[in-house]
Amino acid sequence: MKKKIGCGSQVEGKLKWWQLSLIGVGCIIGTGYFLGSSIAIKAAGPAVLIAFLLAAVCTFIVFDALAKMSAQDPQKGSFRSYAKKAYGRWAGFSSGWVYWSSEMLIMGSQLTALSLFTRFWFDGIPLWVFASIYAVLGIAVVLIGTKGFERMENVFAVTKVAAILMFIILASLALFGFLDEGAKQGVPRTISEVFPHGFLGLWGALLYAFYAFGGIEVMGIMTVRLEKQEDAPKAGRSMLILLGIIYIVSLSLAILIVPFHDFYGNQSPFITALETYHLPFFPHVFNGAM
Repeated sequence: MKKKIGCGSQVEGKLKWWQLSLIGVGCIIGTGYFLGSSIAIKAAGPAVLIAFLLAAVCTFIVFDALAKMSAQDPQKGSFRSYAKKAYGRWAGFSSGWVYWSSEMLIMGSQLTALSLFTRFWFDGIPLWVFASIYAVLGIAVVLIGTKGFERMENVFAVTKVAAILMFIILASLALFGFLDEGAKQGVPRTISEVFPHGFLGLWGALLYAFYAFGGIEVMGIMTVRLEKQEDAPKAGRSMLILLGIIYIVSLSLAILIVPFHDFYGNQSPFITALETYHLPFFPHVFNGAM
């Protein structure tokens, strides 16, 4: 049996709920978190944790409704099909094209982020060169197709989570003084320290926080491929709980180690947080996982 899968493509075959959770993690954790979170930290300071918590709650509410609809009435078009059935053809047509357009725009930011990561090793090469290479590779994957790509997504998910767990362990050791002396930042104690840029800073950070959860629609689109449709809510809950925990914990550690104004928009906050310590292997391993 042939299987073809991507972040949002159709799949032939049946998936267990935990496989769908892993695929969701592999599709969702990406440039929006590894790079966009740095911009969010600069915009909101420690209040970025509130932004990510709000984004997680709102994402859960949306997915919970989508999962229940998918379990009761599985549709290959997912949210587009439900919008059409509820409000008419214009709603289905509009939501479908809005989704496609947003994906096209997001690809540009993802190619830029991947190019920034790659320039970590090849600093003298222009960004457009790497962006072009990654664009060609992406088109090649779409045209050629793959067999059992869901297994690769599982591997990607485990790799990304392992990289974040590595950061959590190293940052915890650094925070408690088990590593060489480096940067450390105290716990914010006043409102002005938590919200250094006020409500507008938090509002701006929400954009990047929601972007870090971008890709949740994949879970709805692929729900029709579950062995048991009633497992859709469980798959989504497991994935969102995992994402929420690792997002909040890792960002909290990064902020405790480095002052928020020392983060850079073109570098992952996790590399920035540990670059003052003598860990030459970490940037390479973490950058490769991203």
